[in-house]
Amino acid sequence: MGKENWYSMEFRQAKVTKIVKETSDIYSIQMEIPEGYTWRAGQYAIWQLQDYVAPEGEKEDRVFTIASAMEDHFLMFSTRIADQHSWFKDILLRQLEAGDTMLVSAPLGEMDIDMEGKERSLLIAGGIGVTPIRSLLRHYSSNNVPTHKIQLLYADNRGEFAYGDFWKQIEGKMPNVKLQLLTDSNVFAEKARNYAVSHGNEAEYLIAGSPGMNQAFKESLAEAGVSGGNMKTDEFFGYE
Repeated sequence: MGKENWYSMEFRQAKVTKIVKETSDIYSIQMEIPEGYTWRAGQYAIWQLQDYVAPEGEKEDRVFTIASAMEDHFLMFSTRIADQHSWFKDILLRQLEAGDTMLVSAPLGEMDIDMEGKERSLLIAGGIGVTPIRSLLRHYSSNNVPTHKIQLLYADNRGEFAYGDFWKQIEGKMPNVKLQLLTDSNVFAEKARNYAVSHGNEAEYLIAGSPGMNQAFKESLAEAGVSGGNMKTDEFFGYE
C-alpha cells in the first residue's frame, strides 16, 4: 500500500500500558489490544500519536512491525531511538507514558515461517530488525511444529540484544529452535552462508534488518545457490 492511501485508513485507539527500555536505545511500547483488533505474527502497522500535532516538516506517523503476537494478549512495537531522532520518536522517548493513547491502523503485510511446507528455516535478524522474528517465535511457541528445525542468527555489533530472557524462554518451549546471538558481522555473514551451502533450497530464509543488510544477505545467499523464492525479506521502514 502506498503512503498516499494511508490517510484514508481507519485508525483504532490503543491505550499504552507499559514502556520497556530493552537496551540502551531500544524501547518497546505495550498497549491494550483494541476490541476486535487482530493481526498475524510478522505483520506491521502504521502508528500515530493521538494527542500531539506534528511540527511543520515532520511526519505524523510511523510504520513499525507489530512485535507481539496475539498470544501475548497485548499490542507492542519496538523502536531504536538514536541520539539524533525524529519528532515522533522524541515524543516516545520523553513524553509518552502509561495511560496515553496511540492510534494504530489495520495490520499490513505478511511475513511468516513455512512450518508445514519446509523442514527447516534460517532466521537472520540484525539489530532492531528482530521485531518480526520475536512476533513469529512467540506465536509458534504456542503453535509449534516440532519436526520443523529453526535456526536463528541474531546479531548486534554492540552486544545489546532486545527482549532479554524471551529468547531463553523460546528455547525452553521449542526444542526445535537453535539460537545464536552474535556481535561480529563477519561471523554473522559466514554462518548464514555456511547454512545455505549445507541446506540450500531445502530450507527457507527469513531476513530482517536494515535495507542494506537485507540486500547484502540476499546477494550472499543467491551466490550460495538459494533461489529468490526461498528468501523472505521484512520490508522495514522505521529506521529514521
